[in-house]
Amino acid sequence: MKKLILVLFIAVSLGNLYAQWIGDDNLAFFTKPFLMPLLMGYFALAAPAKKAVLHFGLIALFFSWLGDVFLIFQHRNSLYFMLGLGAFLIAHLTYVYTYKKARIEGVETHGLLSTQRIRYTFMLILAGLGLVYVLFPYLGDMMIPVIVYASVIVLMAIYALNRFGKTSLSSFFLVFLGAIVFMVSDSTLAINKFMQPIPYAGVWIMLTYILAQYLIVEGLLKHMEKALLNQ
Repeated sequence: MKKLILVLFIAVSLGNLYAQWIGDDNLAFFTKPFLMPLLMGYFALAAPAKKAVLHFGLIALFFSWLGDVFLIFQHRNSLYFMLGLGAFLIAHLTYVYTYKKARIEGVETHGLLSTQRIRYTFMLILAGLGLVYVLFPYLGDMMIPVIVYASVIVLMAIYALNRFGKTSLSSFFLVFLGAIVFMVSDSTLAINKFMQPIPYAGVWIMLTYILAQYLIVEGLLKHMEKALLNQ
């Protein structure tokens, strides 16, 4: 069953990306709301244990789904964009907590050295500050919400980074890569909305978004598998 749901998730993802490519708003409208529910179904069925990592991961995906739905209607009223931003803000904060739970002390390595943690954390913060700096002249009334959102997604990536040595290498790599790709997706969306239109922006935003969510889910599944082996 989980393989069938994964196949459906891939099919709907391809359908949405095709819709973005050809500019078919109806197909995009129809496919987007099914993406996260399908990924949630796959995550729930593939999880080897029904524990906190699964539960909070599902909550993050649920709020991501809410964000998707709100953003579909953003062209009708700016309130929908704010609601979407708020939903994704909660999703990222939930991922932060999920990453705190998805750790096993003493697995594989002893984690990052203090100098490494500082250096890599600084790079992530610099990326967030760089985005805000570039967008700053264009934000207007959205300055505070965007700064808050950028801070939270950087925090999400930092927590993903700090899992190094506290889980399997495959789990760390998948989740951290997913977090970085999520940053790329949100940055592309922000630049396209506030600064200047990006050619085929919908394709790039949805491609990176779908990939990010899938990588995070697969990484969390790898962690749960590793956690069971260490019990």
